[in-house]
Amino acid sequence: MRSSIDVHNHLLADDVVHELSQLPGPLRDLSSAPGVLGLPPRAVGRPTLLADEDGCVVVLAPADAEVDTSSVAELLGRELDLVPPDRAPGLTGYLLPFVPPVALECPATLVVDERVAGQDVVYAAAGEPGVILKVRGADLVKATSAVVARITRQAN
Repeated sequence: MRSSIDVHNHLLADDVVHELSQLPGPLRDLSSAPGVLGLPPRAVGRPTLLADEDGCVVVLAPADAEVDTSSVAELLGRELDLVPPDRAPGLTGYLLPFVPPVALECPATLVVDERVAGQDVVYAAAGEPGVILKVRGADLVKATSAVVARITRQAN
């Protein structure tokens, strides 16, 4: 399994300024991170993992939003399926709730919801429970050649 050290090293190699922070405790997923960190939900990019035969797609959406997977597939011109939790480690090297936006084992495309990409600072999974990645939104998009679009609907 990969860890936050892999994320850190990948971002260092790309000269991306970032921080890895220890959380007060492990989170089950990033949907509760805004409350724990006192942040607006759009500042926390919660990952959704999709895949096809060409590789993975990591979607970063606001912590309180639901990813419209059909919009992502249409945007990329690919037939994508949600990756089940038991398949994520074999594809990415990470457990599903903690899949980071970089340093995956499989070829990956990053799609960032425009509300997340527009944040000065984005908080995202860092590859393991209890650690969060803090990076400038513009730096993350540039370093990963991320696709930025509105690909979410508000959760109920």
